[in-house]
Amino acid sequence: MRVYITSYPLLVERAETTLIADVDTKEEAFDLAMRQWSDDLKCVRIEEVVDEGWPRTWTLTWPLLPRIQQSPNDYCDVGYHLVSALINGDVSGIDSEDEHQLEEFVGQYPNCVFTPDENEESFARCEVTGKHNNCVTIKVFAR
Repeated sequence: MRVYITSYPLLVERAETTLIADVDTKEEAFDLAMRQWSDDLKCVRIEEVVDEGWPRTWTLTWPLLPRIQQSPNDYCDVGYHLVSALINGDVSGIDSEDEHQLEEFVGQYPNCVFTPDENEESFARCEVTGKHNNCVTIKVFAR
C-alpha cells in the first residue's frame, strides 16, 4: 500500500514535509513515521492512499511515549434518537421516514464506521433529517 507520511513542525515558520512510501502493512508505515520524529514536531500524520472511498489516517504524537491514533475522516451531528440505529443497525425504534433518511446518509460514507464523540449531546441541526434536534457528534472512520 502507498502512504503519505507528513511531519508537522511546532514552529509555523517551518514548512511541513511529506514522505511518500510503499509499504506492505500499516505497522511498517507506523515504523517509518516514528523514524521521521524529532523533538521539533507537533505530530506526524500517516494517510493511506486509496483509489476510491475514504483513506484511513492516523496521527502520531510523542508526549512521553509514541502514541498512534486513527484520525476520523469526518464529523457529523446526528439526532440522538438515530444514534443506536446508525451504530448498531437497530432500526426498530425509528419510523420509516427516518430509516430511509438514515440509509441515504450512510450511503454517503461507503465502507465506514461510525463512533460517538466523547462530547455531550447538544441542540443542533441533524445531518440525517435536516431538523433541529438533540444531537450527538459522530466520528466517521474509514475501515
